[in-house]
Amino acid sequence: MKKIVIALLLTLGAFGALRAQSIESEIMSYLRTEGYVPTYDSDGDIQFKKEGCLYYVIIKDSGEGYSYVEVRVPFDASDMSLSDLRSFATELNTSKYLCKCSAYHDETNGNIFQISMEFIANSASQARYMMGHAMRLMPKWVTAFEIYH
Repeated sequence: MKKIVIALLLTLGAFGALRAQSIESEIMSYLRTEGYVPTYDSDGDIQFKKEGCLYYVIIKDSGEGYSYVEVRVPFDASDMSLSDLRSFATELNTSKYLCKCSAYHDETNGNIFQISMEFIANSASQARYMMGHAMRLMPKWVTAFEIYH
């Protein structure tokens, strides 16, 4: 009986990993179709450039039948105070939906301002649909930060 339970658990885990790979493959395909040149960064996340900014796509399997996907674009803002960056992030966050702005200090890179959009996907078509929204919405907030910065 234990062997059956273990086999079922391993099978479910394998399905989760395959689903995450399917969503990752679909996002890579979507980005290529849209004219981007996606690659992988040092820890396996998708990265690509859009209008001169480096975007990242992080995909994590939830273990519950869907994957978490985050599209983010960080900016080096070491020339600005963390307090000012957090105030601006709060200002942007109160005037928009879906995208999230944050500011934090990274010991290696200094102050970082980040714009991200998170969504869940349990199918390749859902991932493609949501990536379309991310690529449409995020540049507006990138422009807002560039004007501010």
